[in-house]
Amino acid sequence: MLTVLMPTYNGAGTLPEVLQAYTALQAPPGGWRLIVADNGSSDGTAAVLQRFHGRLPLTTLYVARRGRSAALNDAVALGLLQMGDGSDLFMFGDDDAIPACDWLRRMVHCARLHPGRALFGGAIVPAWRVPPAPWLLRLTPEGLTWGVTSPALRDGPVYPGLVWGANMAIRRRMFETGARYDESIGPKGASYAMGSETRLNLDMFQSGHLPWFCPQARVSHIIRTHQVDMAWIVHRAYLFGRGKCRLHMPEQTVELLGVPRWMLGLYVRHLAGSVSDWLRRDREALFQRRWEMASLRGFFHEAWRGRRKRLPRIVISSYSGELGGMELRMAQEARVLDAAGYHSMLALRRFPGFQAWAQGLKAEQLRVSIYEPPLFIEHWAWRRVNLLRAKLLGAWRLRRYRPDLVHVAFCWTTYGASILWQARQCRLPTVISVHNAFPLETLSAWQQPLMREAFRGVKGVYAVSLSSMQHFLALYRDWLAPGTRLAVIPNGVDTDRFIVSLARREQARRQLRLPQDALVLGSVARLSAQKRPQELLALFIRLQPRFPNLYLVLAGTGPLEAMLRLQVQAAGLGGCVLFTGFQQRIDLLMPAFDLHLLLSKNEGFGISTIEAMACGVPAVGTDVPGSSDILRGSRGGLLLPLDDAEMACEAVAALLQDRPRRSEMGRQARIEAEQRYSMRRLEQQLRGFYAGLV
Repeated sequence: MLTVLMPTYNGAGTLPEVLQAYTALQAPPGGWRLIVADNGSSDGTAAVLQRFHGRLPLTTLYVARRGRSAALNDAVALGLLQMGDGSDLFMFGDDDAIPACDWLRRMVHCARLHPGRALFGGAIVPAWRVPPAPWLLRLTPEGLTWGVTSPALRDGPVYPGLVWGANMAIRRRMFETGARYDESIGPKGASYAMGSETRLNLDMFQSGHLPWFCPQARVSHIIRTHQVDMAWIVHRAYLFGRGKCRLHMPEQTVELLGVPRWMLGLYVRHLAGSVSDWLRRDREALFQRRWEMASLRGFFHEAWRGRRKRLPRIVISSYSGELGGMELRMAQEARVLDAAGYHSMLALRRFPGFQAWAQGLKAEQLRVSIYEPPLFIEHWAWRRVNLLRAKLLGAWRLRRYRPDLVHVAFCWTTYGASILWQARQCRLPTVISVHNAFPLETLSAWQQPLMREAFRGVKGVYAVSLSSMQHFLALYRDWLAPGTRLAVIPNGVDTDRFIVSLARREQARRQLRLPQDALVLGSVARLSAQKRPQELLALFIRLQPRFPNLYLVLAGTGPLEAMLRLQVQAAGLGGCVLFTGFQQRIDLLMPAFDLHLLLSKNEGFGISTIEAMACGVPAVGTDVPGSSDILRGSRGGLLLPLDDAEMACEAVAALLQDRPRRSEMGRQARIEAEQRYSMRRLEQQLRGFYAGLV
């Protein structure tokens, strides 16, 4: 059942018109209910609500705690007490937003067309009591000021900051897993920091939930007479500035008097310019400057009142040569740390595809920077020159991030050690994350003293699997100080994004142009020697004559791609093997698979393995450290021998022939993903690991 949530505070002036429109709403399939949260109104709001109790499926909730966010959180809690499915919608209206008669049906229809989306926004048009002067309307940011959406927005994905609270919908499962409004932001009296729904929407966006805009689901926002007055508009700019300080503090900027220095300079320039505009009687330019100055004053107010306290800063860095599981885990950790009250920064070397990946992370409001310090431990050539460069310039490069802790991700034996050494020279504490099972190697006479010095600042080490930790300690145990925090923290998977979905399976197969009844092997992995895609292709070539409707999907890029394409052409299997390249939305691709295979020669922890399991796809991997940590004893997966191609082929063939077995394995895989690798579990483990280290 659909639930509509509406907060109100002294809304007697507009509520009758709004609720009258609600009586004309066309009910969606499954019905609907309305919860109105009265936030301590002192006018006739209660009487208005009482008049409509017999005409609407209405529940009234009295919330004594002041604030729109508090009212909505209590309304959400009440809505969750009633039984419902996780895909049900919680729709949000307002006491001055008049819905079109088909509002509910339009939003429900949109949600059914996009089952993978959890957040939806609808169109908001102005209903002027008195229209503003044309010049004022032209210069005023309508969305920020009056909460109306741009007519240019079309049906499709949309930035979360453009989904407004008077017309949006969120799937019930988001609230079941803990999503709530930030009660320190949003309307709470005459002066407050704007951005309550923006904060909520950004949090969901950072968890991978890109909103969808439905222009057909429409409401009309009543704009009262006083709300087109210039003084009221300028005050809205002030409130916007307060919220901006909370939500979007500029990074890596020089501060003066507790605020970015460039903002103070901008304010002074606007102040001087406003004098000139006043002398020239240029009302339009003067209004624009007043608006900008009010926004800046709001920002300063929030900063100076201490609302924007300095968060502990953690720089996450590594020696990185390509986009893979370690890099995805680093981004995942940045999201978790930000949500836990830290300030994270991904500081990475450039690699093929870095720019596009970084842009996607920045769209999620994650902070990403290019950091390419000289390498003198990992690389032998020019090591003395690079060490000198690190001593002369390295400290400045690292300190510009103002970190309190440096996290260095190790993908291989010494890869990351130069950054670790540099942090030690800056007297910064460090932690190490281990993302592979390293071989036991002897370090050179050049490396040993540098590594010993680098490890003096290490406060904690975690590995993504027990195998990885054991291999790491075999190399470096003697250099770790007594009391160094050690932990095994497996990678996590967002089980709200990666779901079992027949609709997604059908849609993905249509997009890949695969028959709905085909057998599909899939592999999400880099096309590099470590992942052995050539062995997977050889396995497929052996299986294909026995299963003529068998297809192979390779999702990833890498140095072996050209060679693999030639092998596919030589085998005459171009129509059966698909190269998709790097895929941003793996959660929409994986349901197309019948089996997911990862035939690596070594692994730290296969993220794609648990992502497949979360989608209800049986996971198959080679019996090597990392993969065996996940699949040994698993009822949702299968381990294959590393060096016995015949046995591996027969094991996969047996699975392809046994659909009931695959179905049961898929069901068990989903259960294991939820119990062992959920984001909630990962967040708890990471918070516990970092506690007290910063």
